Amino acid sequence: MMGLTGIESLKGNLIITGNSSAPGGRYERVKVVGDGVVDGDVDCVRLKCIGTIALNGSLNSEQIALIGTGSFSGDVSAGQMKLTGTAAVGGDARMNKLQGSGSVETKGSLSAEQLKLAGQLLVLGDCAADKFKLQGMFEIGGLLNAGEIDIRLYQDSRVQEIGGEHISIRKASLRNPLNYFFFRPHRQASLSVAVIEGDDIYIEHTKAAVVRGNRITVGPGCEIGLVEYKESFEKKKGAHVSEYRKL
Repeated sequence: MMGLTGIESLKGNLIITGNSSAPGGRYERVKVVGDGVVDGDVDCVRLKCIGTIALNGSLNSEQIALIGTGSFSGDVSAGQMKLTGTAAVGGDARMNKLQGSGSVETKGSLSAEQLKLAGQLLVLGDCAADKFKLQGMFEIGGLLNAGEIDIRLYQDSRVQEIGGEHISIRKASLRNPLNYFFFRPHRQASLSVAVIEGDDIYIEHTKAAVVRGNRITVGPGCEIGLVEYKESFEKKKGAHVSEYRKL
C-alpha cells in the first residue's frame, strides 16, 4: 500500500484505494475503494467496488458487488451481480443473477437466470432470462424472452418483441413513496412493442401490433392492433383493440 492512495497485489488479491490504476489478470479478490482503472481482462472470484471502476477489457467473476459506477469495455460474465448505482457493459453480459437498483446498460445482449432491477435497463441486443422483474423503464433493441415477466412501468419503454410463459405489464403505482427514489413515475407511461406472445398475458398501458397467447387480458391504457387467443380473451375498460380472433 502506498500511503492513502495506492495498489496492493498480495496473495492473489488486487486492492485499489483512492485514485489509482492497475493491470488486469487473474485474482482471487478485486476491491476498489475510490476511483480505479484496470487495464486488461480480469478473471476473479469476487469483485467489489465502492466508488468508480473503469475496466478496459472483459470481466469474469463469480460475484460482483458494485456501489457506485462501473464501466466495462468488453463482456461481463458473473455468477451474481449486486448493484446500487450504474453499470455499463461494452459487450455482452451473462450472469446467473442480476439484482439491485440503478441503471444497467449493455451494448450487446443480456442473459440472466434471474433479473430483478429497480431503475433503468438499456440493452442494444436481445435480453433473455428465466425470471425478469423490473420496476422502472427499459429499452431493448431486440427480443425480451423470459419464462416469467413482471414489469412495472415508470416511464415510456420500448422493445421489439416479448415472448414468455407468464407476462404481466402494469403501470407503477403513483402512491408508493419508494417509487420516487430514482425518478418520478409518469402518469402516461406506456410500453411500445411490435409483438407479445405467451401463455398467460396481462397488459396495461401497452401499444402493440399483435398480442398472441392462450389466456389474454388487455387492461386500461392499451392500444392493440390484433389479439389472437386460444382459450380466453378479456378486454378491460379503457382498452382499445382493433381486432381479435380465436385460434
